[in-house]
Amino acid sequence: MIDFFRELLALRHEINYYNRLPCQFEGFVELPPLTEEVLSEVLSLVCINKNPGKGRWVPAYEFEIYKKDVLIGEICLRVGYSNRLYYGGQIGYAILAAHRGRGYAARACRLIIPVARAHGMEKLLITNNCNNKASRRVCEKLGATLLRQAKLPFWHELYKEGQRYVNVFEWDLTD
Repeated sequence: MIDFFRELLALRHEINYYNRLPCQFEGFVELPPLTEEVLSEVLSLVCINKNPGKGRWVPAYEFEIYKKDVLIGEICLRVGYSNRLYYGGQIGYAILAAHRGRGYAARACRLIIPVARAHGMEKLLITNNCNNKASRRVCEKLGATLLRQAKLPFWHELYKEGQRYVNVFEWDLTD
């Protein structure tokens, strides 16, 4: 029982640490071109929505990911820190099935670094389903550190969708 309370206290301390990290949001920033060319393969992000966030939600940038002119996925950057984002992360991504396994999610994550830095964010949390090996591999490619496997609280949206645990990774942008 004592170990349970120690673990709970450590988790609360960790969440509080992230909630105190620097972040400035005084509006959405003008986005630089978010494009990268590797071996003649052009990957670009196109911002399709700037969600101001209301109530319990934080502001977010939503992007489509293109390889040349072909839509291959999407990525989102949530600006800020909160108890919800400790479990849900600042970054969310999805690559269409036909384009998976080629490193596009990790490349897209790297392309949004200037946007996160423009808001003063130095660390981003990326979470994924504990059974999602591909998403875990993206975090490893980025050099993110696995903090813990966290049990989702009953009030979280992911819990309501049926998940019970998530991997919580920290991606340090100061490296």
